[in-house]
Amino acid sequence: MHEVLTHFEPSPPSKLRTAWDKLRWGMRAVGPGRVLQGAARLALLRVRRPKRSEVKLRSGTVMEFDYPSQFPPMLVMFGDLVDPEFAFLRAIARPGWTVVDVGAAIGQFTLFAASLGAKVHAFEPSGANVATLGRNLERNGVAGRVRVHQVALSNTTGEARFQTDARTWLSRLDRSDGGELVPVQRLSDTLGELSLPHVSVLKINVSGYEPAVMEGAWRFLEEGGADILVLLLGLESLPWYEKIAGLGYRFFYYHPPRKTLHEVTAFDASSVLDHRPWPARHIIAVRSGAIDEGVVSGLNIRPLQNGSSYAQR
Repeated sequence: MHEVLTHFEPSPPSKLRTAWDKLRWGMRAVGPGRVLQGAARLALLRVRRPKRSEVKLRSGTVMEFDYPSQFPPMLVMFGDLVDPEFAFLRAIARPGWTVVDVGAAIGQFTLFAASLGAKVHAFEPSGANVATLGRNLERNGVAGRVRVHQVALSNTTGEARFQTDARTWLSRLDRSDGGELVPVQRLSDTLGELSLPHVSVLKINVSGYEPAVMEGAWRFLEEGGADILVLLLGLESLPWYEKIAGLGYRFFYYHPPRKTLHEVTAFDASSVLDHRPWPARHIIAVRSGAIDEGVVSGLNIRPLQNGSSYAQR
């Protein structure tokens, strides 16, 4: 079992800049009026501190969450899914998609994919998260399109302790004695058992444990099993991006207003992390064969320009 890995954490000045960029990004995505409403929701939550709350998104999706452990600040602030990968997938979604969500948490990505009509396999080890995920699926009428697996995915098989953080989206596999005892599987094995040789989208966001999941998915990726990958950014993941690129995947950031995929072709920290054209948390990879088949038709593809930013759009 790998040790817990640290995802990308900017320095304090960078954190302030990132927070400012996220605010500007969200304001342009949903408008200043909704941002002010979101700020009021944030303030009320912090004053009232309810055991459970919810936020209704512009799409009509309602996200329940336990407070404060499952509190999703960006959803509450903006009342929408403003990360660029959501706009990217909405622009290219097709009927009959199969989506695998590794690290489903309380269901933001799973609910979004199900709302596009996809069949979703959601993997989440935390019992607390699985309970809220189930309520959100029922609440939004998509439970019939989603299969939830309370399993941890890694580079080995067996059982391990899963530590549920006070902020449950940061929960993780650990070597300590506490936490829930959960089954651990390799993604390649699991998808084989589910008779899923091919999926349209594979999303991996597991609080810094992405390299172990990618290692466990290697055989599946070697076979070109996923058309699109949505991967949480992380310093330890950079070598894996390069390895996956060697399998014929091309890496991008997506700019929704321009409908443009900005291609990343070098995988050092500066090339991947320092020149993001907005405060992106995920990077997108698309199988070259899927691009040739037209999976991103209608979108522009351009090189990622160093020093670009959302403010320069």
